[in-house]
Amino acid sequence: MELKTGVAPCLRCAESTDPDAVHVVYLMHFPRLAAYKIGITSTELRHDRIASHVAQGGTLLERYEVPNREAARTVEEFVLRTVKDYPSNCTEREFPQDGYTETWSDGGPGIDLGKVIARLAQEEAPGFDRLRKLKAYFDEEPVAIEELVAFRRIEAIEVDGVEVLHVGVSEPLEQVLRKIRAGRAVQGRGPGLPARSEQAR
Repeated sequence: MELKTGVAPCLRCAESTDPDAVHVVYLMHFPRLAAYKIGITSTELRHDRIASHVAQGGTLLERYEVPNREAARTVEEFVLRTVKDYPSNCTEREFPQDGYTETWSDGGPGIDLGKVIARLAQEEAPGFDRLRKLKAYFDEEPVAIEELVAFRRIEAIEVDGVEVLHVGVSEPLEQVLRKIRAGRAVQGRGPGLPARSEQAR
């Protein structure tokens, strides 16, 4: 939602990226314009909206990664609803990098982006509910070790002077499960789908 018009924001900043990939939600302050700005972007450097705002006088206050574009939009919309009574005087001309419609007066309420995200995640708001749904999908046919191998990350860490290998996953769990489910779909596997051997009969 754009604060100035009440309609969906321009999505150029994140629309060209994978909607299921991790996205970034950020909060900026523009002292010269007496305005705050909420925005979303991808984690890809080529889509770094934050740098373009800093170049135009913005100061980054907070930056958080969220599981996907839907979650990022949910956060942005929540914040804009919270500050809707405090519009800024920013104009398109003052924002050649775009994004002026997601600004509000710095005389308005302060926003703790981390707390907003934690609340929305706890409530399983749109976009934050996907991990639970993915886990439910795997209840019927759990993830196999062979499927996790492609996502393993091994790090050497020192504990009490001893080097220990820590094994984890290379991406957030939601991304790993989503990719495993997609791989199963390509193979014709998964809950509700016949196994490959049955399809061949």
